Amino acid sequence: MISARRLLLAASVACATAQAGTVVDYRRDGDCATDFDRMAIDGLRARIDMTIDGSAMSTIADDGEQLTTQLLHELRRYMTMESDDDAADFQSDVMRASHIHAARQAEALTGVDAPAAAAAFRAQQIAACPDLAELGLADPDYPEAVARCAESMAAAAEARRGDASGDRRRAIGAAIATGRARSAPAQPAAPAAPAPWRTTTVERGDQIEIDGRRCRIERLVRGDRVLREDCTSAIADLGLEPAALRRLDRIAAVGATVGRGVAELHPEAADESGPPRIALSRRCFRDGRQTGKATLEIRSGVAVPADRFEIPGDYRPMSPGEPGSGDDDPFADEPD
Repeated sequence: MISARRLLLAASVACATAQAGTVVDYRRDGDCATDFDRMAIDGLRARIDMTIDGSAMSTIADDGEQLTTQLLHELRRYMTMESDDDAADFQSDVMRASHIHAARQAEALTGVDAPAAAAAFRAQQIAACPDLAELGLADPDYPEAVARCAESMAAAAEARRGDASGDRRRAIGAAIATGRARSAPAQPAAPAAPAPWRTTTVERGDQIEIDGRRCRIERLVRGDRVLREDCTSAIADLGLEPAALRRLDRIAAVGATVGRGVAELHPEAADESGPPRIALSRRCFRDGRQTGKATLEIRSGVAVPADRFEIPGDYRPMSPGEPGSGDDDPFADEPD
């Protein structure tokens, strides 16, 4: 006969291996990026996986321990912060103060305030890559366009170096011209135009139902071009189990509190859509053609492995502001 103790032990092992939770993810057809890739929620813990500008990362929220952890998968690093109300307020104050301090330090070093420096940088970008004039800093295509621009500028610089090294006279002429340019008195630069934060707008349409859930049509447009079309729903309208709903509400509240300090400094960067909403469906477009679509799927009673809510054993802590990965990473060869 199996003893009660052995039954309890077996149940404990089973709970540690996999737990029944809620999984929210997208079914994709074609090329269509979403705001997150997958959510797994179980009890007091939640994990959100996402890909931002090609980099995979995850957020683990543990409301039992009042901790939020960011996993940076390419770097194999993690950052953990306390997420109770006082800690979130403190993080907001720190981020605001750090932002102000950095702006003042840059102005003291360059003699140019932050808005003027941003406008000058924006003008340089557009001069090198005129297509960037159509994109605001918060537009969804901006990161990819900047990366292409940087590659183009690097290739052009390499070609110029090759041309100069292949002809001694041209090389000498280029050096003389450069010297003259550097010795010429600096001319006052015309003030650059303010850098637009976004050149897109959100058009809101009718409310419809998808799989019994209410959602609102929202189109992100640039000029007369539709970039994507979502049908978004408030978190409360997703039909989640109460525990899963509480986890997402808490994650949203902590994120809003932490970001509040910087948002107050830059109201132009405020999210146009208001409180957090989740796309039940998304259609993505490029150059007037649909490139793909994504449809939300919600599954309850799913066995979620417990280690999905843990920090991988080979990840190491990372301090805010740590340099990037690769050979330039000064922490890469540190002994454990």
